[in-house]
Amino acid sequence: MSKRPYRLWIRLALGIVLAAPFGVAAARAESIVELTSNRVIELDAPQNTVKVPVVSCVSLDPTGALLATAGDDHQVRIWDARRGEPVRRVAAHSDWVLSAVFSPNGRTLATAGRDRAIKLWNVDDGRLAATMPMAPDRVSRLAQSPDGHLLAAAGFGDTVWVYDVDSGRLLWSLDAPGADVRALVFSPRGTHLAAAGRNGVIRIWETTGGRAMADLAGHRRRVHALAYSPDGRSLASAGEDAGVRLWDMAAPATPELLPARPGKVLSLVFCGPRRLAAGSTDDVIRVWNLDTRSEQSRLVGHTGSVTALAWDAGAGLLVSGSFDTTVRLWKLESGSIETISRR
Repeated sequence: MSKRPYRLWIRLALGIVLAAPFGVAAARAESIVELTSNRVIELDAPQNTVKVPVVSCVSLDPTGALLATAGDDHQVRIWDARRGEPVRRVAAHSDWVLSAVFSPNGRTLATAGRDRAIKLWNVDDGRLAATMPMAPDRVSRLAQSPDGHLLAAAGFGDTVWVYDVDSGRLLWSLDAPGADVRALVFSPRGTHLAAAGRNGVIRIWETTGGRAMADLAGHRRRVHALAYSPDGRSLASAGEDAGVRLWDMAAPATPELLPARPGKVLSLVFCGPRRLAAGSTDDVIRVWNLDTRSEQSRLVGHTGSVTALAWDAGAGLLVSGSFDTTVRLWKLESGSIETISRR
């Protein structure tokens, strides 16, 4: 037998062996769809400055028509969410604005941040509608109950403050599960409030009297994000440790863990009843199919950590904010990039 056919056979065999893992990996990768954003809103620097602000929070009004963004320039911007055009800008605070949330009726926007002030703004004209009592510490998160009557705030201390929106009165000072609370959310029916932060424990209170109901201990590191499913049966949590945890609220002792992915998770939102989006420090948004517990798609294009997410169910639109100073809008079924404005 000549050496040439023998060597050719060896090369072919090695080629098959070496190519197999890469072929398998490619097949697996193809099952996860990569999407680019349909629309990009680029922020500009405030007057008399050169630094473009990062985006620390995004919020959609109940109709999905208006979008609020805020960041480290101390300002709040309100946009026409459908067209990506600016509506107004409010010089709201004297320090970094870390949270902004529309009321359930869409008439007011609550904002807070490092200056400890908690303010409510009229959406129609951008005027100050009310000011809550000054928080004892810097505020990192706000959450408003579905009926609009309660406003919860938490931040760098070990307390969650709950205000009566109508009177502006502080109702409760709740003992948080640890200092530096980064995640705060009401259940869809408004019966419970959940918070978590540095020590990884999630505490849940009832909202009729502020009584602590449960401590969920499944994280070993800081929790950055919490999200209830639309029916309130599940609570998703994620942060600096690996993976996203799903808690069955009927029996929350042991959470289900979605497979770990690169980066720390900073934001979560349910995109319908059985789909969950997670934004992370590797600049990617991952969308999970909760029926199959598999990663369905990756949303790529951000060049900074994805700090905030919001879901417009009516339009089937996901909104993301990032430290890269942009806001991106995504149709989860398709994606094609369009840069809208710099305002």
